[in-house]
Amino acid sequence: MSAARGPHPGGIDAEYRRLVFPPDYRNPDGRGLYNLVVIGAGPAGLVIAIAAASLGARVALVERHAMGGDCLNAGCVPSKTLLAAAAAGLPFEAAMQRVRAVRTRIAHHDSVERYCRAGVEVLLGEARFESPHRIRVGDIVLNTRKTVIATGARPLLPAIPGLAESGALTNETVFELRVQPRQLAILGAGAAGCELAQAFARLGSRVELIEAAAQVLPLEAAEGAGLIASALRRAGVMLYLGSAARCASVTPEGKVLTLGDGRRVVADEVLVAAGRQRNVEGLDLDKAGVRVGARGAIEVDARLRTSHPDVYAAGDVCSAYQFTHAADAQARIVVRNALFRGRARADRLIVPRCVYTQPELAQIGAMASELQAAGRRFERYRLEWSELDRGVTDDAEEGFVEVLAQAGGRVLGATLVGRDAGEQIAPLALLMSRRGGLGGLGSLVLPYPTRSEYLRRLADQHARRRLTPWVAGALRSWLRHAR
Repeated sequence: MSAARGPHPGGIDAEYRRLVFPPDYRNPDGRGLYNLVVIGAGPAGLVIAIAAASLGARVALVERHAMGGDCLNAGCVPSKTLLAAAAAGLPFEAAMQRVRAVRTRIAHHDSVERYCRAGVEVLLGEARFESPHRIRVGDIVLNTRKTVIATGARPLLPAIPGLAESGALTNETVFELRVQPRQLAILGAGAAGCELAQAFARLGSRVELIEAAAQVLPLEAAEGAGLIASALRRAGVMLYLGSAARCASVTPEGKVLTLGDGRRVVADEVLVAAGRQRNVEGLDLDKAGVRVGARGAIEVDARLRTSHPDVYAAGDVCSAYQFTHAADAQARIVVRNALFRGRARADRLIVPRCVYTQPELAQIGAMASELQAAGRRFERYRLEWSELDRGVTDDAEEGFVEVLAQAGGRVLGATLVGRDAGEQIAPLALLMSRRGGLGGLGSLVLPYPTRSEYLRRLADQHARRRLTPWVAGALRSWLRHAR
């Protein structure tokens, strides 16, 4: 590993490692029968294990790398901390120190120590199936009634010639940087690529963001993605859209990416943020009768059962929604179904997503293009943040909220772009989960001035649309006679 990378010795890093994978930890002997064995201590596995133990189940939790999974160690926690540190104007070294400090503080919540105190038997090491009801961890064999696979996913390194040999960074290694790259090339302008591009640009690196699609955030609607692209450019990020990397090499100039059109991007470091692959290798899933689909995801039904009825899966290893909050929701479903023969369904979850750049982009439910492709009729309700007094007072006028709804007002989907969009989407998530409509917001009283007033404004728009000429005429007639 380069001297510019690697964990910082001693101090806070030693404390962090003690929490998530203590070097002197001794596994329990694993004797007897478990109600549940959980493989993987990321967001899904942690929730399942501690919830099941709190209900009186005997639970074993197996982790091979670090408690907390990708979210704590290399995903949500460090990336959002780095974004906040960069926005606050911290220099690179202080920002990275802040990342390590926050990660260590939150690691207490996910630690081996805490889970052992909660009654979970934690085993550190590689797990593999010997049968659907027997799990081997080193020399220990766990006998269990039910098993949950929650092994998550890891960064995918594209098959670009020379990329692996160039020592490319991923989200698992970028937070180990000890020297700021003067020039950083990022492959992939999805959520992670955009967030890290903005953070490093604000920290002072020259950032070049390369995306094969025609826009940043290819999964999002063009208007919202365009606002994020503008924000990235204002931060100094150079965008290469509709450009795929053809090959990579290391030269005296630095690390070089050659694009499909022949252009060369030279950088001190290359960061890959171009997809993920599920962690299913080494589990011996065939011995448990568990099938893996064509895209590497474990196949599950609506109740998160795999092809063997006593083996469940949750989180990134099986889900199309690779978000911490989706893993948490699936974990709660697994606890009910695996331990109590519940019939909770994961296919009914309404899962929002958010890109934490500044401005943020949040999305829930269907987008207009999806409804149009399905031939579904809908109405649009829209508000610019500049129309709200709080948007003006806070100098936070950039962006909009757009809600798609049926004629009766039931919400089908929404997009928010702007400051705290991820927070502001929460009431819409609640409304959609209860199959509610805009009409039900008519009596809502909200404090003034707040950005949450957008809810009442959209409800007013919906009410005005219901005021057809016939209804308006009838009301005028009534009021004339009431004088």
